[in-house]
Amino acid sequence: MKKVPEKQDSEYYRRLLSPQGKAFYDRIYAQLLRGNYSGETSFLINKRETATSDCFAAYKAIRDDHPEFFFLGFQSEFTCCGQMGTLKYPILYSADIIARIQQQMRKSIYRIVRGTAHLQVIDREALVYERIARKLSYNNHSDVRDHNIVGPILMSSGVCEGHNALLLLCFRRIGIPCIKVYGKTKTDGWHCWTIAWINGTPVHCDVTWDSSEDGIMRFDYFNLSDEQISCDHYEFKSAIVPECKSENWNYYRYNGLSVNSFKSLRSRIKSDSLAATLPILIHFNYCPPAGDYLKEVKKAFSAEQIYGKHELYFHPGLKNLVIKKA
Repeated sequence: MKKVPEKQDSEYYRRLLSPQGKAFYDRIYAQLLRGNYSGETSFLINKRETATSDCFAAYKAIRDDHPEFFFLGFQSEFTCCGQMGTLKYPILYSADIIARIQQQMRKSIYRIVRGTAHLQVIDREALVYERIARKLSYNNHSDVRDHNIVGPILMSSGVCEGHNALLLLCFRRIGIPCIKVYGKTKTDGWHCWTIAWINGTPVHCDVTWDSSEDGIMRFDYFNLSDEQISCDHYEFKSAIVPECKSENWNYYRYNGLSVNSFKSLRSRIKSDSLAATLPILIHFNYCPPAGDYLKEVKKAFSAEQIYGKHELYFHPGLKNLVIKKA
């Protein structure tokens, strides 16, 4: 979809459903908003031949569009009787526990987004993204809480679905439209992350893969194009996923962190080291001799007579480097 989404794009996957699927979606959604957690919704069927597939698609769209419905389980069952259809789905928690988690969810989101209202959109986005990346750790306890927002808000941990759920709700809270996207990676197999619209431009954000290590925030996966994220994320392109062509909002480019030559690399390392602004974030916009980026950095340190122990974190696919004093 090329059009900038509406409603912070909390209905992105709804718009891709058939008319009957949308009717099913709306009925489930209205029931959940009323606090009806019976785990059963009935529908009037218009097209019996597609009712089952339309209903399952509607339920999946609800779960993908609305991470705030953290209490919805994965499995569902659809049955028909005449012109009526019934979807049964698991509700993971009691109404009392749902209310308690919702209260904690609101508090957690407030803490993450507070103090950002006066900022430009890109700076607001970066601050919220960083707070989430620093807050969360990756843990798979083989528990459903890892796959929804409950793990991140109650235990500050989870897997990609949980991390992504928190990012979606926080981005929407600060006025950034965003959607959940599925794909694959070499290390994790199936994976999900976010596409957000920054000033009308869609970009990829994967806060799970940007989790802070050793106190370092790298922003490697912040506002990437399709081409950039394709270095290690695959099988996400389809007719229903918007193309991300722009690199203008990428953290390194937006903040002027690129170097185009050995001379500019030396200048950056010297100025940032003298200003004690470590860690230093650098994006290589050129290829050093023999493609040895780390050797190029060490050569620049030697040329500028900067000594001491430094730790180097290099992303070979994105050509991003973080330098930290040991």
